[in-house]
Amino acid sequence: MSIRLRLTLWHTALLALTLTGFAVVVYAAVERQLTNELNADIQLRALQASRALRAGFGRGPSPRGPRLDLPDMTDSTLYVQMLSPRGDVLERSANLPRPLPIPPESLRLALEGQEVHDTLSFLGGRVELYTAPLLIDGGSRGVAGVLQVAAPLEPLRANLAQLRTVLVGVVLGGTSLAAAAGWFLVSQALRPVDRMTQTAHAIGLAADFSKRLPDPPRRDELGRLAETFNQMLARLDAAFTTQRRFLADAAHELRTPLTAVRTDLEALRRGADRDPVERDATLREAVREVDRMGRLVGDLLALARADAGQALDRRPLPLDTLLIEVYQKARTLANGVELSLGELEQVEVEGDRDRLKQLLLNLVDNALRYTPPGGLVTLELVARAGWARLRVRDTGPGIPADHLPRIFERFYRIDQARSPDAGGTGLGLAIGQWIARAHGGRIEVESREGAGSTFTVLLPAAGGVGDLPATEADGASASARAPGRIVSSSDLHGREQAPARVPHS
Repeated sequence: MSIRLRLTLWHTALLALTLTGFAVVVYAAVERQLTNELNADIQLRALQASRALRAGFGRGPSPRGPRLDLPDMTDSTLYVQMLSPRGDVLERSANLPRPLPIPPESLRLALEGQEVHDTLSFLGGRVELYTAPLLIDGGSRGVAGVLQVAAPLEPLRANLAQLRTVLVGVVLGGTSLAAAAGWFLVSQALRPVDRMTQTAHAIGLAADFSKRLPDPPRRDELGRLAETFNQMLARLDAAFTTQRRFLADAAHELRTPLTAVRTDLEALRRGADRDPVERDATLREAVREVDRMGRLVGDLLALARADAGQALDRRPLPLDTLLIEVYQKARTLANGVELSLGELEQVEVEGDRDRLKQLLLNLVDNALRYTPPGGLVTLELVARAGWARLRVRDTGPGIPADHLPRIFERFYRIDQARSPDAGGTGLGLAIGQWIARAHGGRIEVESREGAGSTFTVLLPAAGGVGDLPATEADGASASARAPGRIVSSSDLHGREQAPARVPHS
């Protein structure tokens, strides 16, 4: 059942119940009013009859008892008769063809001084019968007889039947009009939903997430729904674009070492193994490409785990000890670059040792790879306001300002030709960004072309922290702010759904 039909049925049922309740109340009120008017008319006629009887008593008793002196009632719809205490009919009105029924219980109660109302069958129909005692001198001389006044109920019932017909017609007609009007109004209200459904169906069939739903003319619930759906489509479009680009980049990065290995194997097949020097060079090249491919696969696996929301094994960890360990391991990779330890404070964090070590190695490896021989790479660790700040400074060529906003994108390199000579996979900073965020921190980059770069990792120290510090651009010197730029990995969090890509690594 469609929502349009359900809303129409609910609206119609509610209005039908309302009209039915109104009709019942009106019918009951009119019935009571007509019944009260009939009883009032009967009692008025009984009062007139009592006065006539008192006049008859004034003239003295007749052989048959008191005389019922009433005006002509031939055309009246009321019947009047008088009974003796024994129940004999003494007088009756001229329009009464035969005596009224005399219920024994009503006669007994009337003789005891009570007034009684009965509904009886008479002359082929139902009548309302009023029975009352005739008192002499206000009752001091006893009950002289019984007075009965009756009125046929057919006119009352005919009026009520006509009222029922009108009320049923009003209920049925109102319900029908409500159903038609409800269907029209609901259709008008849901027309934007129909357009949204058609557009969404077309988007699903074509898998074209660049399309958007039309904005409703009013900023109501449907307008907010369309806006939210369009925002979701934008995120899906960005995610699918990133995924397609990532797959293309991954295929390209894997194809390069595979092509190199294939070339080396072809050379060996053609006889390069006959020359020991050429054979060793070919094998070393193949092993280097296999190692590069292995690092790429490992980085891809790390990013896949990051995207899957893999939990970290967080334990108390002395960050200064870990930094010294990374420093000692990185010294073997310096290749003519001076690696030094700067300010080193004792700081403990709650973190995953392996992941944080991977983060630091990625940053140091980047700095060493892009710092020329004779340059300097400095590692520092300080604690400020409950936050650990790890800095990796280099004296390399720096990063151009127009590339800084994209350095955390996967596979992004400043070299658009994607030359593999640097030896990185292009995923190191993306992985580092995920590790920092997973620990409740972030990565900041300060760089200016020709003056080197500084990567700062902010991590919450053990024992509680305050708010995440503002980017260090706020405290940088004027000379650092003017030519250079500081970018935080958290600045890119709103632009990319996945951890962003790397410039060099």
